[in-house]
Amino acid sequence: MSDTPDFSREIRYFDPKQIVIKRNQFNELVVELENGETLENVTPVRAFPLTAPTKFIAITNQDGEDLGLIEDVEKLDRASRTILEEELAKRYFIPRIHRVLSLKNRFGVLSWEVETDRGVRTFEIRERDDIRRLPGTNRVLLRDVDGNRYEIPDTTQLDVASQMLLETVV
Repeated sequence: MSDTPDFSREIRYFDPKQIVIKRNQFNELVVELENGETLENVTPVRAFPLTAPTKFIAITNQDGEDLGLIEDVEKLDRASRTILEEELAKRYFIPRIHRVLSLKNRFGVLSWEVETDRGVRTFEIRERDDIRRLPGTNRVLLRDVDGNRYEIPDTTQLDVASQMLLETVV
């Protein structure tokens, strides 16, 4: 008998070639399985949102319980993939920072003014832990006091002034 638990029976894998993802009349996400079963009003959740955004997508019900797992979004048919990617983009909305306009530290709260792919934004960060450089990359993720996330895909692609401001906090 092995000491390693066998979780393979606990995870239900959805074969991406055998499912259809669409929206119902209420614009809710629906997954139709190969056996005719229909899962209504489901939510996709990325298992690894930062390192593998198209792999291992959990499909959960309204109570957050896992119904199954899609191993690779890229293997879905085009229509299903488009709908799933739209839903994931809404759930994981992360503006990309193109320029840091200003950084101000007031009473331990760092106020950022940045230019993003969604326009100019101002937000505050209280904890240094909310500024993360991903190991082995030039990618930086930020989380503001309201829980919103921002991304700098590659700090070396920022203008010199932005890089200098960023160096003071990262």
